[in-house]
Amino acid sequence: MIIILFPLGIGTSKLLSIKVKLPLDIVLLGLVTITIFSSLWMFFLPLAGLWSFSLIFLSTVVFFYNRAEVYEQLKISKNNILKLSFLNKLTLLFTLLAIVYCTSLPAYVIDNESYYIQTIKWLDKYGLVKGLANLHVYLAQQSGFHILEAALNFDSVYDRFNDLSAFYLLIGVVWSLESDINDNYILKYYRKGLVVLSLICFTFISTPSPDTAVYVLTYILIYKFLKLWHHWDEKEFIILTFFCCQIIYFKVIMVLLSILVIMIWLKYYQVKKNVSWMLVGLLFLSLFIGKNLVVTGLPLFPLDYGIVTETVWELPLSVSNFYNGITKAQAFGVSPKVITEMNAFELSQSWFFHSGLEGLLNKILLLSILISFIFLITKKVKPAIKSVIIVFLFHVVVLFVTSPQFRFFIPLLVPSAVLSGLLMFKLSHKTVNFLILTFLFVGLIIATFTGLQNRLTDNDLMIRNYNLHALNLLIQPAPKSIYPNDFKKVTKNELQYHSPLNNSFLYGTYDLPLPAVNERYVEFMENKYQISIQKLGDSISEGFKYVKIKN
Repeated sequence: MIIILFPLGIGTSKLLSIKVKLPLDIVLLGLVTITIFSSLWMFFLPLAGLWSFSLIFLSTVVFFYNRAEVYEQLKISKNNILKLSFLNKLTLLFTLLAIVYCTSLPAYVIDNESYYIQTIKWLDKYGLVKGLANLHVYLAQQSGFHILEAALNFDSVYDRFNDLSAFYLLIGVVWSLESDINDNYILKYYRKGLVVLSLICFTFISTPSPDTAVYVLTYILIYKFLKLWHHWDEKEFIILTFFCCQIIYFKVIMVLLSILVIMIWLKYYQVKKNVSWMLVGLLFLSLFIGKNLVVTGLPLFPLDYGIVTETVWELPLSVSNFYNGITKAQAFGVSPKVITEMNAFELSQSWFFHSGLEGLLNKILLLSILISFIFLITKKVKPAIKSVIIVFLFHVVVLFVTSPQFRFFIPLLVPSAVLSGLLMFKLSHKTVNFLILTFLFVGLIIATFTGLQNRLTDNDLMIRNYNLHALNLLIQPAPKSIYPNDFKKVTKNELQYHSPLNNSFLYGTYDLPLPAVNERYVEFMENKYQISIQKLGDSISEGFKYVKIKN
Protein backbone atom coordinates (compact mmCIF):
# COMPACT_ATOMS: atom_id res chain seq x y z
CA MET A 1 0.00 0.00 0.00
CA ILE A 2 2.90 2.34 0.79
CA ILE A 3 4.12 1.92 -2.81
CA ILE A 4 0.79 3.36 -4.00
CA LEU A 5 0.39 6.06 -1.34
CA PHE A 6 3.81 7.74 -1.53
CA PRO A 7 3.60 8.60 -5.26
CA LEU A 8 -0.01 9.79 -4.99
CA GLY A 9 0.72 11.86 -1.88
CA ILE A 10 3.72 13.50 -3.55
CA GLY A 11 1.76 14.05 -6.77
CA THR A 12 -1.07 15.72 -4.85
CA SER A 13 1.32 17.97 -2.92
CA LYS A 14 2.87 19.12 -6.21
CA LEU A 15 -0.55 19.70 -7.72
CA LEU A 16 -1.43 21.89 -4.73
CA SER A 17 1.97 23.63 -4.90
CA ILE A 18 2.84 22.70 -1.33
CA LYS A 19 6.04 21.05 -0.22
CA VAL A 20 5.19 18.32 2.28
CA LYS A 21 8.32 17.23 4.13
CA LEU A 22 7.00 14.62 6.56
CA PRO A 23 6.60 11.09 5.13
CA LEU A 24 3.54 10.30 7.26
CA ASP A 25 1.79 13.46 6.03
CA ILE A 26 2.50 12.32 2.46
CA VAL A 27 1.02 8.88 3.19
CA LEU A 28 -2.10 10.41 4.77
CA LEU A 29 -2.41 12.85 1.86
CA GLY A 30 -2.23 9.86 -0.48
CA LEU A 31 -5.16 8.30 1.38
CA VAL A 32 -7.12 11.56 1.00
CA THR A 33 -6.36 11.53 -2.74
CA ILE A 34 -7.66 7.97 -3.13
CA THR A 35 -10.74 8.88 -1.09
CA ILE A 36 -11.57 11.67 -3.54
CA PHE A 37 -10.81 9.69 -6.72
CA SER A 38 -12.69 6.58 -5.59
CA SER A 39 -15.68 8.68 -4.51
CA LEU A 40 -15.87 10.20 -7.99
CA TRP A 41 -15.34 6.80 -9.66
CA MET A 42 -18.13 5.04 -7.74
CA PHE A 43 -20.78 7.32 -9.27
CA PHE A 44 -20.13 5.64 -12.61
CA LEU A 45 -18.35 2.32 -12.07
CA PRO A 46 -17.77 -0.29 -9.35
CA LEU A 47 -14.59 -0.26 -7.28
CA ALA A 48 -13.57 -3.60 -8.74
CA GLY A 49 -10.79 -4.91 -11.01
CA LEU A 50 -10.78 -1.98 -13.46
CA TRP A 51 -10.53 0.46 -10.56
CA SER A 52 -7.64 -1.47 -8.99
CA PHE A 53 -5.79 -1.56 -12.31
CA SER A 54 -6.38 2.17 -12.87
CA LEU A 55 -5.20 3.02 -9.35
CA ILE A 56 -1.99 1.01 -9.74
CA PHE A 57 -1.42 2.45 -13.23
CA LEU A 58 -1.91 6.04 -12.01
CA SER A 59 0.40 5.47 -9.07
CA THR A 60 3.03 3.96 -11.38
CA VAL A 61 2.89 6.92 -13.77
CA VAL A 62 3.14 9.43 -10.92
CA PHE A 63 6.01 7.41 -9.44
CA PHE A 64 7.86 7.46 -12.77
CA TYR A 65 7.74 11.27 -12.93
CA ASN A 66 8.53 11.73 -9.22
CA ARG A 67 10.75 8.76 -8.45
CA ALA A 68 13.54 10.91 -6.99
CA GLU A 69 11.12 12.40 -4.43
CA VAL A 70 9.63 8.98 -3.65
CA TYR A 71 13.05 7.46 -3.01
CA GLU A 72 13.96 10.46 -0.87
CA GLN A 73 10.82 10.05 1.27
CA LEU A 74 11.43 6.32 1.65
CA LYS A 75 14.98 7.10 2.77
CA ILE A 76 13.71 9.68 5.29
CA SER A 77 11.17 7.15 6.59
CA LYS A 78 13.90 4.55 7.06
CA ASN A 79 16.15 7.03 8.88
CA ASN A 80 13.28 8.15 11.13
CA ILE A 81 12.72 4.54 12.21
CA LEU A 82 16.44 3.96 12.76
CA LYS A 83 16.69 7.13 14.88
CA LEU A 84 14.07 5.86 17.32
CA SER A 85 15.34 4.88 20.74
CA PHE A 86 15.77 1.18 21.48
CA LEU A 87 12.63 1.23 23.66
CA ASN A 88 10.61 2.95 20.94
CA LYS A 89 11.81 0.39 18.39
CA LEU A 90 10.64 -2.41 20.68
CA THR A 91 7.34 -0.59 21.16
CA LEU A 92 6.90 -0.28 17.41
CA LEU A 93 7.74 -3.96 16.85
CA PHE A 94 5.32 -5.02 19.59
CA THR A 95 2.61 -2.80 18.08
CA LEU A 96 3.18 -4.18 14.59
CA LEU A 97 2.93 -7.80 15.79
CA ALA A 98 -0.13 -6.96 17.90
CA ILE A 99 -1.83 -5.29 14.93
CA VAL A 100 -1.09 -8.25 12.63
CA TYR A 101 -2.57 -10.60 15.23
CA CYS A 102 -5.61 -8.46 16.07
CA THR A 103 -6.57 -8.00 12.42
CA SER A 104 -6.83 -11.78 12.10
CA LEU A 105 -9.39 -12.03 14.93
CA PRO A 106 -13.15 -12.21 14.33
CA ALA A 107 -14.88 -8.83 14.05
CA TYR A 108 -16.36 -7.41 17.23
CA VAL A 109 -18.66 -4.49 16.28
CA ILE A 110 -22.23 -5.62 15.57
CA ASP A 111 -22.54 -3.02 12.79
CA ASN A 112 -20.21 -5.27 10.82
CA GLU A 113 -22.98 -7.87 10.64
CA SER A 114 -25.70 -5.42 9.59
CA TYR A 115 -24.05 -3.19 7.00
CA TYR A 116 -20.23 -2.83 7.06
CA ILE A 117 -19.58 -6.00 5.05
CA GLN A 118 -22.52 -5.46 2.72
CA THR A 119 -21.73 -1.78 2.05
CA ILE A 120 -18.21 -2.66 0.91
CA LYS A 121 -19.51 -5.56 -1.22
CA TRP A 122 -21.99 -3.29 -3.01
CA LEU A 123 -19.30 -0.69 -3.70
CA ASP A 124 -16.91 -3.38 -4.94
CA LYS A 125 -19.41 -4.98 -7.28
CA TYR A 126 -21.71 -2.14 -8.39
CA GLY A 127 -20.44 1.21 -7.10
CA LEU A 128 -23.19 3.55 -5.93
CA VAL A 129 -26.66 2.07 -6.43
CA LYS A 130 -29.79 4.20 -6.59
CA GLY A 131 -32.10 3.74 -3.63
CA LEU A 132 -29.91 1.10 -1.97
CA ALA A 133 -31.26 2.33 1.38
CA ASN A 134 -34.67 1.02 0.34
CA LEU A 135 -33.29 -2.52 0.37
CA HIS A 136 -31.87 -2.08 3.88
CA VAL A 137 -32.00 1.26 5.69
CA TYR A 138 -28.58 0.74 7.29
CA LEU A 139 -27.02 0.75 3.81
CA ALA A 140 -27.97 4.43 3.62
CA GLN A 141 -24.85 5.45 5.52
CA GLN A 142 -22.17 4.71 2.87
CA SER A 143 -19.37 6.21 4.98
CA GLY A 144 -16.43 7.72 3.13
CA PHE A 145 -14.30 5.23 5.06
CA HIS A 146 -16.12 2.28 3.47
CA ILE A 147 -15.59 3.87 0.07
CA LEU A 148 -11.85 4.06 0.79
CA GLU A 149 -11.89 0.51 2.18
CA ALA A 150 -13.57 -0.76 -0.99
CA ALA A 151 -11.02 1.16 -3.07
CA LEU A 152 -8.06 -0.46 -1.32
CA ASN A 153 -9.22 -3.97 -0.42
CA PHE A 154 -8.34 -5.47 -3.86
CA ASP A 155 -11.28 -7.81 -3.43
CA SER A 156 -10.73 -9.39 -6.84
CA VAL A 157 -7.36 -10.70 -5.57
CA TYR A 158 -8.20 -11.75 -1.99
CA ASP A 159 -11.49 -11.29 -0.15
CA ARG A 160 -10.13 -10.61 3.35
CA PHE A 161 -8.12 -7.42 2.83
CA ASN A 162 -10.25 -5.33 5.21
CA ASP A 163 -7.35 -3.94 7.22
CA LEU A 164 -7.54 -0.20 6.58
CA SER A 165 -8.35 0.48 10.25
CA ALA A 166 -5.18 -1.36 11.24
CA PHE A 167 -3.15 0.68 8.77
CA TYR A 168 -4.44 3.93 10.28
CA LEU A 169 -3.58 2.71 13.78
CA LEU A 170 -0.06 1.77 12.66
CA ILE A 171 0.39 5.23 11.13
CA GLY A 172 -0.81 6.77 14.38
CA VAL A 173 1.59 4.76 16.55
CA VAL A 174 4.58 5.51 14.29
CA TRP A 175 3.62 9.20 14.35
CA SER A 176 3.41 9.18 18.15
CA LEU A 177 6.83 7.56 18.56
CA GLU A 178 8.56 10.04 16.25
CA SER A 179 9.33 13.50 17.60
CA ASP A 180 9.80 17.09 16.52
CA ILE A 181 12.71 18.90 18.20
CA ASN A 182 10.71 22.14 18.02
CA ASP A 183 7.86 20.77 20.16
CA ASN A 184 7.39 22.09 23.69
CA TYR A 185 6.52 19.88 26.68
CA ILE A 186 2.79 19.84 25.92
CA LEU A 187 3.15 19.02 22.21
CA LYS A 188 5.90 16.45 22.80
CA TYR A 189 3.94 14.37 25.28
CA TYR A 190 0.56 15.04 23.68
CA ARG A 191 2.00 13.34 20.61
CA LYS A 192 2.98 10.28 22.62
CA GLY A 193 -0.49 10.23 24.18
CA LEU A 194 -2.00 8.87 20.96
CA VAL A 195 -1.01 5.41 22.20
CA VAL A 196 -3.93 5.71 24.67
CA LEU A 197 -6.15 4.93 21.68
CA SER A 198 -4.67 1.43 21.44
CA LEU A 199 -6.76 0.51 24.50
CA ILE A 200 -9.80 0.75 22.27
CA CYS A 201 -8.48 0.29 18.75
CA PHE A 202 -6.88 -3.14 19.13
CA THR A 203 -10.36 -4.54 19.70
CA PHE A 204 -11.89 -2.82 16.67
CA ILE A 205 -9.22 -3.04 13.95
CA SER A 206 -10.45 -6.42 12.74
CA THR A 207 -13.65 -4.64 11.71
CA PRO A 208 -13.95 -2.26 8.72
CA SER A 209 -15.23 0.50 11.01
CA PRO A 210 -14.44 4.20 10.48
CA ASP A 211 -13.87 4.68 14.22
CA THR A 212 -10.13 3.91 14.37
CA ALA A 213 -9.33 6.12 11.36
CA VAL A 214 -11.40 8.94 12.86
CA TYR A 215 -9.69 8.58 16.26
CA VAL A 216 -6.19 8.71 14.76
CA LEU A 217 -6.86 11.50 12.26
CA THR A 218 -8.63 13.65 14.85
CA TYR A 219 -5.77 13.26 17.29
CA ILE A 220 -3.21 14.28 14.65
CA LEU A 221 -5.44 17.14 13.46
CA ILE A 222 -5.57 18.63 16.96
CA TYR A 223 -1.77 18.45 17.18
CA LYS A 224 -1.51 20.39 13.92
CA PHE A 225 -4.12 22.87 15.16
CA LEU A 226 -2.08 23.54 18.32
CA LYS A 227 1.07 24.15 16.25
CA LEU A 228 -0.70 26.38 13.73
CA TRP A 229 -2.19 28.48 16.52
CA HIS A 230 1.25 29.81 17.36
CA HIS A 231 2.84 29.81 13.92
CA TRP A 232 1.15 30.20 10.52
CA ASP A 233 2.19 27.67 7.89
CA GLU A 234 0.13 27.60 4.71
CA LYS A 235 1.24 24.07 3.87
CA GLU A 236 0.15 22.78 7.28
CA PHE A 237 -3.16 24.65 7.04
CA ILE A 238 -4.00 23.00 3.72
CA ILE A 239 -3.16 19.59 5.17
CA LEU A 240 -5.26 20.43 8.25
CA THR A 241 -8.21 21.28 5.98
CA PHE A 242 -7.90 18.03 4.00
CA PHE A 243 -7.69 15.95 7.19
CA CYS A 244 -10.71 17.72 8.69
CA CYS A 245 -12.83 17.18 5.57
CA GLN A 246 -11.85 13.53 5.36
CA ILE A 247 -12.74 12.95 9.03
CA ILE A 248 -16.20 14.48 8.52
CA TYR A 249 -16.63 12.48 5.29
CA PHE A 250 -15.81 9.34 7.28
CA LYS A 251 -18.15 10.22 10.16
CA VAL A 252 -20.46 13.21 9.74
CA ILE A 253 -21.01 13.53 13.50
CA MET A 254 -17.48 15.03 13.63
CA VAL A 255 -18.63 18.15 11.77
CA LEU A 256 -17.77 20.42 14.72
CA LEU A 257 -14.07 19.82 14.00
CA SER A 258 -14.48 22.35 11.21
CA ILE A 259 -14.65 25.03 13.93
CA LEU A 260 -10.94 24.50 14.61
CA VAL A 261 -10.06 25.03 10.94
CA ILE A 262 -12.20 28.16 10.76
CA MET A 263 -10.60 29.52 13.94
CA ILE A 264 -7.10 29.21 12.45
CA TRP A 265 -8.25 30.91 9.26
CA LEU A 266 -9.87 33.79 11.17
CA LYS A 267 -6.82 34.20 13.40
CA TYR A 268 -4.55 34.73 10.39
CA TYR A 269 -7.06 36.26 7.97
CA GLN A 270 -5.38 39.66 8.00
CA VAL A 271 -2.09 37.99 7.11
CA LYS A 272 -3.40 35.55 4.49
CA LYS A 273 -6.64 36.72 2.91
CA ASN A 274 -7.05 33.44 1.07
CA VAL A 275 -10.31 31.53 0.79
CA SER A 276 -9.19 28.89 -1.71
CA TRP A 277 -9.10 26.31 1.11
CA MET A 278 -12.90 26.48 1.13
CA LEU A 279 -12.87 24.69 -2.22
CA VAL A 280 -11.67 21.59 -0.39
CA GLY A 281 -14.70 21.74 1.89
CA LEU A 282 -16.98 22.37 -1.09
CA LEU A 283 -15.55 19.31 -2.88
CA PHE A 284 -16.17 16.99 0.06
CA LEU A 285 -19.61 18.50 0.68
CA SER A 286 -20.51 17.84 -2.97
CA LEU A 287 -19.35 14.22 -2.66
CA PHE A 288 -21.34 13.80 0.57
CA ILE A 289 -24.54 15.25 -0.91
CA GLY A 290 -24.05 13.38 -4.18
CA LYS A 291 -23.71 9.94 -2.60
CA ASN A 292 -26.69 10.61 -0.33
CA LEU A 293 -28.85 11.64 -3.29
CA VAL A 294 -28.01 8.43 -5.13
CA VAL A 295 -28.38 6.05 -2.19
CA THR A 296 -31.30 7.66 -0.32
CA GLY A 297 -32.66 10.59 -2.33
CA LEU A 298 -32.16 12.67 0.83
CA PRO A 299 -29.19 15.06 0.35
CA LEU A 300 -28.28 15.48 4.02
CA PHE A 301 -29.09 12.00 5.36
CA PRO A 302 -29.28 11.17 8.25
CA LEU A 303 -30.67 14.70 8.61
CA ASP A 304 -33.89 15.25 6.72
CA TYR A 305 -35.69 18.32 8.10
CA GLY A 306 -38.29 17.96 5.42
CA ILE A 307 -35.75 18.25 2.56
CA VAL A 308 -37.13 16.06 -0.20
CA THR A 309 -36.11 15.53 -3.82
CA GLU A 310 -39.11 13.55 -5.08
CA THR A 311 -36.89 11.03 -6.83
CA VAL A 312 -38.41 7.63 -7.59
CA TRP A 313 -35.98 5.98 -5.17
CA GLU A 314 -36.30 8.50 -2.34
CA LEU A 315 -36.22 6.92 1.11
CA PRO A 316 -39.56 7.64 2.84
CA LEU A 317 -39.15 10.12 5.69
CA SER A 318 -40.97 7.68 7.97
CA VAL A 319 -38.21 5.11 7.36
CA SER A 320 -35.51 7.77 7.79
CA ASN A 321 -37.05 8.75 11.12
CA PHE A 322 -37.24 5.08 12.07
CA TYR A 323 -33.50 4.72 11.41
CA ASN A 324 -32.69 7.77 13.53
CA GLY A 325 -34.94 6.41 16.27
CA ILE A 326 -33.30 2.99 16.51
CA THR A 327 -29.83 4.58 16.46
CA LYS A 328 -30.74 6.86 19.34
CA ALA A 329 -32.49 4.07 21.26
CA GLN A 330 -29.41 1.86 21.01
CA ALA A 331 -27.25 4.61 22.52
CA PHE A 332 -29.60 5.09 25.47
CA GLY A 333 -30.00 1.35 26.04
CA VAL A 334 -33.77 1.22 25.46
CA SER A 335 -36.07 -0.08 22.74
CA PRO A 336 -37.20 2.21 19.88
CA LYS A 337 -40.78 1.92 21.11
CA VAL A 338 -39.96 2.93 24.68
CA ILE A 339 -37.75 5.89 23.74
CA THR A 340 -40.67 7.81 22.22
CA GLU A 341 -42.43 7.72 25.60
CA MET A 342 -39.46 8.96 27.67
CA ASN A 343 -38.60 12.54 28.57
CA ALA A 344 -35.08 13.99 28.66
CA PHE A 345 -34.59 13.22 32.36
CA GLU A 346 -35.66 9.59 31.95
CA LEU A 347 -33.35 9.19 28.95
CA SER A 348 -30.44 10.62 30.93
CA GLN A 349 -31.17 8.19 33.76
CA SER A 350 -31.28 5.25 31.35
CA TRP A 351 -27.97 6.29 29.79
CA PHE A 352 -26.26 6.86 33.15
CA PHE A 353 -27.51 3.62 34.74
CA HIS A 354 -26.89 1.49 31.65
CA SER A 355 -26.04 -2.06 32.75
CA GLY A 356 -22.65 -3.73 32.47
CA LEU A 357 -19.33 -2.13 31.66
CA GLU A 358 -21.07 0.09 29.11
CA GLY A 359 -22.77 1.81 32.03
CA LEU A 360 -19.44 2.14 33.84
CA LEU A 361 -17.89 3.72 30.75
CA ASN A 362 -20.79 6.18 30.58
CA LYS A 363 -20.13 7.18 34.19
CA ILE A 364 -16.42 7.62 33.48
CA LEU A 365 -17.33 9.68 30.43
CA LEU A 366 -19.63 11.93 32.45
CA LEU A 367 -16.91 12.40 35.06
CA SER A 368 -14.43 13.32 32.31
CA ILE A 369 -16.87 15.87 30.90
CA LEU A 370 -17.37 17.45 34.33
CA ILE A 371 -13.60 17.57 34.96
CA SER A 372 -13.05 19.19 31.55
CA PHE A 373 -15.71 21.80 32.27
CA ILE A 374 -14.40 22.57 35.77
CA PHE A 375 -10.84 22.64 34.45
CA LEU A 376 -11.91 25.09 31.76
CA ILE A 377 -13.52 27.60 34.13
CA THR A 378 -11.10 27.35 37.07
CA LYS A 379 -7.68 27.05 35.43
CA LYS A 380 -5.79 29.52 33.30
CA VAL A 381 -5.72 27.58 30.04
CA LYS A 382 -4.01 28.74 26.87
CA PRO A 383 -6.47 29.78 24.11
CA ALA A 384 -5.55 26.94 21.73
CA ILE A 385 -6.10 24.20 24.33
CA LYS A 386 -9.21 25.98 25.60
CA SER A 387 -10.60 25.93 22.05
CA VAL A 388 -10.11 22.15 21.80
CA ILE A 389 -11.90 21.56 25.12
CA ILE A 390 -14.77 23.90 24.17
CA VAL A 391 -15.27 22.09 20.84
CA PHE A 392 -15.26 18.80 22.77
CA LEU A 393 -17.98 20.09 25.11
CA PHE A 394 -20.09 21.27 22.15
CA HIS A 395 -19.55 17.83 20.59
CA VAL A 396 -20.85 16.27 23.81
CA VAL A 397 -24.05 18.32 23.62
CA VAL A 398 -24.65 17.32 20.00
CA LEU A 399 -24.13 13.64 20.81
CA PHE A 400 -26.49 13.72 23.78
CA VAL A 401 -29.18 15.12 21.49
CA THR A 402 -28.51 12.58 18.72
CA SER A 403 -26.74 9.35 19.71
CA PRO A 404 -24.58 9.32 22.87
CA GLN A 405 -22.69 6.09 22.16
CA PHE A 406 -19.44 5.97 24.10
CA ARG A 407 -17.28 5.34 21.02
CA PHE A 408 -18.60 8.54 19.39
CA PHE A 409 -17.17 10.64 22.24
CA ILE A 410 -13.67 9.16 22.03
CA PRO A 411 -12.23 11.18 19.08
CA LEU A 412 -12.36 14.42 21.09
CA LEU A 413 -12.49 12.95 24.60
CA VAL A 414 -9.01 11.39 24.44
CA PRO A 415 -7.20 14.50 23.10
CA SER A 416 -8.99 16.71 25.65
CA ALA A 417 -8.17 14.31 28.49
CA VAL A 418 -4.50 14.04 27.45
CA LEU A 419 -4.13 17.82 27.20
CA SER A 420 -5.84 18.35 30.57
CA GLY A 421 -3.64 15.68 32.17
CA LEU A 422 -0.46 17.25 30.80
CA LEU A 423 -1.47 20.63 32.18
CA MET A 424 -2.25 19.21 35.62
CA PHE A 425 0.69 16.80 35.99
CA LYS A 426 4.34 17.09 35.04
CA LEU A 427 5.31 13.64 33.81
CA SER A 428 8.86 12.34 33.51
CA HIS A 429 10.14 10.64 30.36
CA LYS A 430 10.28 7.26 32.16
CA THR A 431 6.69 7.62 33.36
CA VAL A 432 5.48 8.38 29.84
CA ASN A 433 7.30 5.33 28.42
CA PHE A 434 5.84 3.13 31.15
CA LEU A 435 2.31 4.39 30.39
CA ILE A 436 2.80 3.79 26.65
CA LEU A 437 3.79 0.15 27.16
CA THR A 438 0.99 -0.34 29.69
CA PHE A 439 -1.68 0.97 27.31
CA LEU A 440 -0.39 -1.19 24.45
CA PHE A 441 -0.25 -4.32 26.59
CA VAL A 442 -3.68 -3.82 28.17
CA GLY A 443 -5.19 -3.04 24.76
CA LEU A 444 -3.83 -6.31 23.37
CA ILE A 445 -5.18 -8.29 26.35
CA ILE A 446 -8.66 -6.80 25.89
CA ALA A 447 -8.58 -7.61 22.17
CA THR A 448 -7.40 -11.17 22.77
CA PHE A 449 -9.62 -12.42 25.58
CA THR A 450 -13.28 -12.61 24.66
CA GLY A 451 -14.33 -12.79 28.29
CA LEU A 452 -13.16 -9.21 28.79
CA GLN A 453 -14.79 -8.07 25.55
CA ASN A 454 -18.09 -9.66 26.47
CA ARG A 455 -18.16 -7.55 29.61
CA LEU A 456 -18.05 -4.42 27.46
CA THR A 457 -21.66 -4.86 26.39
CA ASP A 458 -25.04 -6.20 27.42
CA ASN A 459 -25.97 -6.75 23.76
CA ASP A 460 -26.27 -10.52 23.27
CA LEU A 461 -25.48 -10.12 19.58
CA MET A 462 -21.99 -8.84 20.43
CA ILE A 463 -21.14 -11.71 22.77
CA ARG A 464 -18.35 -13.73 21.19
CA ASN A 465 -17.46 -17.31 22.02
CA TYR A 466 -14.63 -18.84 20.08
CA ASN A 467 -11.45 -20.74 20.84
CA LEU A 468 -8.26 -18.83 20.13
CA HIS A 469 -5.80 -20.59 17.88
CA ALA A 470 -3.29 -17.80 17.38
CA LEU A 471 -1.10 -19.54 14.80
CA ASN A 472 -4.06 -20.67 12.72
CA LEU A 473 -5.49 -17.15 12.72
CA LEU A 474 -2.22 -15.68 11.50
CA ILE A 475 -2.08 -18.19 8.65
CA GLN A 476 -5.77 -17.93 7.80
CA PRO A 477 -7.57 -14.86 9.22
CA ALA A 478 -11.05 -15.31 10.65
CA PRO A 479 -13.97 -14.90 8.23
CA LYS A 480 -15.45 -11.42 7.78
CA SER A 481 -18.59 -12.39 9.70
CA ILE A 482 -18.82 -14.24 13.00
CA TYR A 483 -22.13 -15.77 11.84
CA PRO A 484 -22.54 -18.70 9.41
CA ASN A 485 -23.37 -17.67 5.86
CA ASP A 486 -26.26 -20.12 5.43
CA PHE A 487 -29.14 -18.53 3.54
CA LYS A 488 -32.28 -19.16 1.59
CA LYS A 489 -33.41 -17.44 -1.59
CA VAL A 490 -36.64 -15.49 -1.31
CA THR A 491 -38.53 -14.04 -4.29
CA LYS A 492 -41.14 -11.33 -3.86
CA ASN A 493 -42.38 -8.65 -6.27
CA GLU A 494 -39.89 -9.94 -8.87
CA LEU A 495 -37.03 -9.27 -6.44
CA GLN A 496 -34.93 -12.25 -5.45
CA TYR A 497 -32.81 -11.75 -2.35
CA HIS A 498 -30.78 -13.83 0.10
CA SER A 499 -32.12 -14.12 3.64
CA PRO A 500 -30.00 -15.60 6.47
CA LEU A 501 -31.22 -18.86 7.97
CA ASN A 502 -30.04 -17.50 11.31
CA ASN A 503 -32.49 -14.61 11.41
CA SER A 504 -32.36 -13.84 15.14
CA PHE A 505 -30.81 -10.45 14.27
CA LEU A 506 -33.46 -8.43 12.42
CA TYR A 507 -30.91 -6.25 10.62
CA GLY A 508 -28.30 -8.98 10.07
CA THR A 509 -27.07 -9.61 6.54
CA TYR A 510 -23.61 -10.96 7.42
CA ASP A 511 -21.43 -11.96 4.44
CA LEU A 512 -24.29 -13.25 2.29
CA PRO A 513 -24.35 -12.88 -1.52
CA LEU A 514 -25.91 -9.70 -2.93
CA PRO A 515 -28.64 -8.66 -2.52
CA ALA A 516 -28.99 -9.67 1.13
CA VAL A 517 -31.73 -8.72 3.55
CA ASN A 518 -33.46 -10.54 6.38
CA GLU A 519 -36.91 -11.81 5.41
CA ARG A 520 -38.14 -10.69 8.84
CA TYR A 521 -36.94 -7.15 8.08
CA VAL A 522 -38.87 -7.11 4.78
CA GLU A 523 -42.03 -8.29 6.55
CA PHE A 524 -41.48 -5.74 9.32
CA MET A 525 -41.39 -2.87 6.80
CA GLU A 526 -44.47 -4.18 5.04
CA ASN A 527 -46.47 -4.47 8.26
CA LYS A 528 -45.28 -1.25 9.93
CA TYR A 529 -45.22 1.15 6.96
CA GLN A 530 -47.26 -0.70 4.31
CA ILE A 531 -44.40 -0.51 1.82
CA SER A 532 -42.67 -3.20 -0.22
CA ILE A 533 -39.24 -3.31 -1.84
CA GLN A 534 -39.01 -3.44 -5.63
CA LYS A 535 -36.24 -3.14 -8.21
CA LEU A 536 -36.01 0.07 -10.25
CA GLY A 537 -35.31 -1.95 -13.39
CA ASP A 538 -34.49 -5.42 -14.58
CA SER A 539 -31.20 -5.65 -12.68
CA ILE A 540 -30.35 -4.96 -9.04
CA SER A 541 -27.56 -2.68 -10.31
CA GLU A 542 -30.29 -0.23 -11.40
CA GLY A 543 -31.42 0.25 -7.81
CA PHE A 544 -34.40 -0.16 -5.51
CA LYS A 545 -37.54 1.69 -4.51
CA TYR A 546 -40.33 1.42 -2.00
CA VAL A 547 -43.86 0.97 -3.31
CA LYS A 548 -46.94 1.62 -1.20
CA ILE A 549 -48.93 -1.56 -0.62
CA LYS A 550 -52.48 -1.22 -1.86
CA ASN A 551 -55.14 -2.51 0.49
